[in-house]
Amino acid sequence: MKKVFLILFTLCLFNEISSAQFLKEYVRSFSLRNSDTILIDLQIPYEIIDWDRKIVRTFTQIESFSMPEELLRKLAQNGRYSVKGKRKNQILRIHMPEIDHAISVQGVALTDQVIAQIYVPSGFPVRVICNSRTPEEQLKDLWLQQEILTRKLNYPIKRAINADFYAEVNFKAGKIIDAKEISGTKRFVQLTVLADGKEYKTVSRVGKLYKLDELVNQEIVFVAHNLAQELRKRPNEGMVLIHENEIGKLVLMRKVDVPDFLF
Repeated sequence: MKKVFLILFTLCLFNEISSAQFLKEYVRSFSLRNSDTILIDLQIPYEIIDWDRKIVRTFTQIESFSMPEELLRKLAQNGRYSVKGKRKNQILRIHMPEIDHAISVQGVALTDQVIAQIYVPSGFPVRVICNSRTPEEQLKDLWLQQEILTRKLNYPIKRAINADFYAEVNFKAGKIIDAKEISGTKRFVQLTVLADGKEYKTVSRVGKLYKLDELVNQEIVFVAHNLAQELRKRPNEGMVLIHENEIGKLVLMRKVDVPDFLF
């Protein structure tokens, strides 16, 4: 059973949770021996990048729209976001042992969103452990990666769908039938999606990728979920997927962009 961090704050602080957001970056470096194999064992979305230095360096970013900055700082001080490098039998294991613990304040579950870039020496053997085993874990991993794609981060993650990771996710071919702006933001838009004969309401971060009239009638790939039932105080019943195309532009994903056996 997963451990639970129960953090008691004042009522005043708790009332600020819904509007707070916070972004912080941590950098760690790990030395290597020539005989080492690098083992990536992280339960967060990440990107592996080759470089010409003989060390491993991790850039980790933390963001939350559901908890105040003070709470995230306390979690960081307690080691929640610490990346560890443990060497055993010529294997350097990169992991984040505390990140899997749930967070709650006064009985309300809160979420933080953590991503990483991992720079590894070019030519060094790298092994990856996939931790998204259950359908629920795969769905959450996909949701986090999609959210990360459209954020203004210093190190955006641009991973394509990997069939090995998402074999249990229910992908649907669909179409956007309505798009509305959301007051106070240019990134978020309210979409109505038609998939499998059913209409879904969703909030997407594609507002800076497309004009509203360009979104209507777009063929898309849609995944229904209840991970965030409301976003920007609007119903959010799923996610419209995006990916990086062959020229490096973020675009809406279509059925042809996903392996057939995932539908």
